[in-house]
Amino acid sequence: MIDTVVKLLPALLGIAVGYVLRLRGIADNRDADFMFRIIVNVFLPCLAFTALSRVAIDRNLVVFPVAALLMITVGYLMGRLLAAKGPFLPAQRAVAICSCMNVNTGFILPFVQGLYGADGVARIAAFDAVNTTLTFTWTAYVAARGNPQHAGGSLMVKRFATSPPLYAIAAGLFVSAFGLRVPAGVADPVAAIGAATGILMAIGVGIRFEPPGTGLGKAALIHTTRLTSALGVALVFVLVFGLTGTDRTVLLLMGIAPTPFFIVAFATMERLDVRLTVTTLSLSMLLSLPAALVVIFLTT
Repeated sequence: MIDTVVKLLPALLGIAVGYVLRLRGIADNRDADFMFRIIVNVFLPCLAFTALSRVAIDRNLVVFPVAALLMITVGYLMGRLLAAKGPFLPAQRAVAICSCMNVNTGFILPFVQGLYGADGVARIAAFDAVNTTLTFTWTAYVAARGNPQHAGGSLMVKRFATSPPLYAIAAGLFVSAFGLRVPAGVADPVAAIGAATGILMAIGVGIRFEPPGTGLGKAALIHTTRLTSALGVALVFVLVFGLTGTDRTVLLLMGIAPTPFFIVAFATMERLDVRLTVTTLSLSMLLSLPAALVVIFLTT
């Protein structure tokens, strides 16, 4: 248990480093915005290509991409309901919807890897085949639609046509589908660049981090909606398919995972309410950590 918690330290320390840089005046919001743009256009594409090009989904793992699709769909529907009925300003509605959609698999990866090794990581990879693809299509679309400067369909076509993550996803899926072998001279540098995504994203979040205060109530509403939708889908899968052991634990961890880091990057790029996004992320991480430990304790 302690070993798996220790594996979360790089991300936690990254957030702490970013926050200290902000407090000391070494970095500010503009620096964080620049980092997020670099991450989305360089580091995330490398990470997405590496993850998807190495996925091999067999019958035993098919439940995970199906669960990913349903979690994101239900999260979107509940997020839209919350945005329409809740106390959200126009620039906050897209934040509410996006924060309820995708799963932060990077947060639970250290737990799963520490508990189950390669078998657990394979389940996360199968889940991410859908989760990552929809991140840079559906979720990116929702965020862009919420941009105050959104100018209609032509803007979205341009965004998608010039999106490095989408090209990386297409390339990764192509390699996986046809069983192609990427030369080590290409695969290794790309993987090395992608591996830095988590820590860089954590530092950027730390720079943007503000202790929960204004907007805490709205952030709590978003997190509660997200938890209800994702964990509800996970429980249904566990009960309907009679999942046990590794499958049960990994899927339940997916259900309690916090809002993904990249939502902050989307909010920054699309001129949404970044403060609410960071508050939601910070609150969901604080609440998801003990929840993950509870799930592990009860199911292993």
